[in-house]
Amino acid sequence: MMTAAKSLGILTLAILFMGAPVARGQQPAGSPQFPAATVKLTPAEIELYKRASTLIDWTPSQARGSPYLHGVRLAESPAQLPAVLERVGQSDKVLFENFPQVSCDEEVSSDTRVYDTLRFHNLEHYPSVERKYRYIVIPLPGDDLPGFEEYRTDPKGTAVDTKKPERFYLLTSGFASNSLYLRPADQPVTRFRYFGTQAIREHECHVVGFAQDPTRVHQAATFTLGEKKVAVLVQGLAWIDDATFQILRMKTWLLAPRNDIGLDSQISTVEYYPVVPSGSQKELWLPRDVSVEIQCQGVEYTNTHHYSNFKLFRVQSTINTSK
Repeated sequence: MMTAAKSLGILTLAILFMGAPVARGQQPAGSPQFPAATVKLTPAEIELYKRASTLIDWTPSQARGSPYLHGVRLAESPAQLPAVLERVGQSDKVLFENFPQVSCDEEVSSDTRVYDTLRFHNLEHYPSVERKYRYIVIPLPGDDLPGFEEYRTDPKGTAVDTKKPERFYLLTSGFASNSLYLRPADQPVTRFRYFGTQAIREHECHVVGFAQDPTRVHQAATFTLGEKKVAVLVQGLAWIDDATFQILRMKTWLLAPRNDIGLDSQISTVEYYPVVPSGSQKELWLPRDVSVEIQCQGVEYTNTHHYSNFKLFRVQSTINTSK
C-alpha cells in the first residue's frame, strides 16, 4: 500500500524522518508525522505557546533588525492589513476551488551535520545526497477546509516508502497547501501584522506577518519522536503580490522550540510561481523552490526542493506499488 504525507488545510510542515543519525548521548529519532487533521493542545502546550515571543509583537527596532525583513519598507500604519487579508483570502479560495490532481518532477538535495550540543561545534558533515521523484498532489474533498494528499514515486512510478530507513537524511514534504495559512477560514484563529512593502522578483509585494493563536487554533501539525507526539504551531511571513494578491513567497518557523523532544528550530521558505500544468488551461500558483532547515537533537538537516514539469494527474494514470 502506498504511503502518503497527508496535508489537511494549513497543515504543511510535513517532515518524515528517514533514519535520522544519532547525536552523542542520544537515541535515534523516530518518525515525525506531519500533519494531523485536528489537534487538541494540552494545557502545558497552550502555556508554552502563549509565552512564545512572536513577530507580531516585535518592536520597530526588532523589525528593522530582522534578517527576514531586510529590504522591506516598513509601514507606519497597519491600516492596509484588513484589505490585504480580504484580497489574499479571496485569491486563496479561488485557487483551491476545483483544484485538479497534479504531478510534477521533484529534485531534492539533502545535507546533514551533527553537532556537539554543548559547545555547538561542527563535528561531522555527511555527504550531500541528490534524489529525484515524481511528486503527486491530490486535492481532498472539503467545503471550507480544503486539503491535499501528497505522494512520491520514483521516476518509473513505483511508490516510495517514506518510512523505510535511509541513513543520515530526512525527507520533507507537504508544501502544496502552505498558502492556506492565510485562507479565510483560518484568519480568525491567526494573529496578523502588516509590516510594509518590498519588491521581489520584480513584483511589488505587501509583507504580512502571521502567528497561530494557541488559544483558538483548531488545526496544527504534529511531530512524533518515538512514543512522544507534540503539536507544532508556527509563525511566519508572506509576500503578497500587490497586483494579483497571490502569495509569491512564504517563510515559516516554529512558534516556540519544543525542548521536550529536542526540536530546536525549523525554518521553511517556499517560492510560489504561476504554472499551467500540461493538459490543463487553469493557472495554478504552486511551489517551485523550497528550502528547509531543521535542528533537532543536535543534528542540523537541510533540504532544498525543486519542482518542474507540472502535468495533470489523470485517473487512468497508475502508481506501481509493487517492488
